Amino acid sequence: MPGFVVDYSTKMLCPHGGQVTFVPGGAPVAVIGVSPVATAVDQLVVIGCGLTGSAPPCTMVQWSNLGTPLFGGAPVLLQSTPPPGPGNGICLGSLTPGPPQLSFVQVRVVGT
Repeated sequence: MPGFVVDYSTKMLCPHGGQVTFVPGGAPVAVIGVSPVATAVDQLVVIGCGLTGSAPPCTMVQWSNLGTPLFGGAPVLLQSTPPPGPGNGICLGSLTPGPPQLSFVQVRVVGT
């Protein structure tokens, strides 16, 4: 599905308020402005999920909308709709998984 190319400037939270951080899976192979393009080999790690007690917190995001153009052999991550709203992925680790909530994604570069 076409969408905006996700880069490291994208701002998102897990459904419980945890910050999603990009962990590079290798050296950046492309940038938009000064932000590396996010690819399928990068990890999207959740820090500070608000779930506490016996419920496990969100730990990572699995992205589902991958582009066909490949950078360094890995598909880029795409976001089908502009924020604010749900991202094209699912937060994993908790008993109540849900899509990350996006507050910012660049809208200048589109992929398919």
